[in-house]
Amino acid sequence: MQFAKLCFYEIRVIGVNFPTLLNKLNSQGVKITKMRHPDDTTICLVINGKYADTTFAILQKFCYNYTVTHKIGLNSHFLGLFLGVLGVIIAYLVLSCFCFGVAVMSDDEVLAGKIESVLYDEGVVGATWGKIDFDRLENVLREKVDGVGLINLSKKGAYIVVNFTATTPPLEIPSTNTSGVFANANGVVSRIFVHSGTALVVAGDTVSLGDMLIAPYVVDEEGNTHPAEARGEVYLEVWDSATVEFRENDTVLSRTGNVTTFQKVCFGTTVLSDNSGEISYENYEIVRKIVNLSNILPLFIEYSYIYETKPVSITRDFEAEKEALIYEARERVLSNIREDEVLAERHTINQIQDTYFVTYYVMREVRV
Repeated sequence: MQFAKLCFYEIRVIGVNFPTLLNKLNSQGVKITKMRHPDDTTICLVINGKYADTTFAILQKFCYNYTVTHKIGLNSHFLGLFLGVLGVIIAYLVLSCFCFGVAVMSDDEVLAGKIESVLYDEGVVGATWGKIDFDRLENVLREKVDGVGLINLSKKGAYIVVNFTATTPPLEIPSTNTSGVFANANGVVSRIFVHSGTALVVAGDTVSLGDMLIAPYVVDEEGNTHPAEARGEVYLEVWDSATVEFRENDTVLSRTGNVTTFQKVCFGTTVLSDNSGEISYENYEIVRKIVNLSNILPLFIEYSYIYETKPVSITRDFEAEKEALIYEARERVLSNIREDEVLAERHTINQIQDTYFVTYYVMREVRV
């Protein structure tokens, strides 16, 4: 097998009449893997290495200016990398019957540390999978680690993965409310039902966050007050809002078409190979992509694509995009609210110099 067939070329072509060029490449059997058209006089082609000679000959024949901007494939570096990865896979397959470590899936570092300590004391690391009794270990963890509720151990690759929930003390719920019922939002009272205590508001009243709505007392016929539990339901009509900002004259970062690719081969948290270097671009955007090399092993390649960008001044017409901006503001409000809760909705548009602020409001009823 020729290594040229295992690599790809990214070619930047400058010229005109690109349809004719593409038809000629197609007629010669050149398959284009990917194509970009940054501007009217430039295209970027990605081709398999086996079509390189044919492509270069056609470009030279038709007098196109071209440069190879990137080459991906099994050159000597990648061949060594491939052999290294292959060696790791073989070694892992030989050792796949052993447990290599413990992975506790939790942000509670204290409990996670205790679980790891118990499992290491039980001798699971280095033991063969056939000698590891998951049910017994789960019972051991529940007995030895305080604060563990539900717990599950499973095998993933060469590791024992631990998932658990922490137990929490029961909440102390007061039997009576001696301080009153208060508003938990700004709004207008829509309904109020008092079971005990004295209502301080009626439907239609505007209240603010923290206002007392039901007082913890009752008034007798003689006007005397007596302590009582404040108990009842109060419903408020509240407005939620979201704002979208729009500038008619703005500066955005646009990709120039130049890109640098780095890749890192990892086995779990261990980096096997990394060709990352310095980024030469002044402005850039990073896009990362992870490609798993195995469904069993924690072996993957992380690609980092560094796209050069440059500031570009743009001018946009607000009236042309107004409806889209209103829709975007509405979607933002409804992202945390069910649409069937909405009782009313409206929007406002404010302008400060060349900047517009589109605010969308929805009204819903909430229970205090």
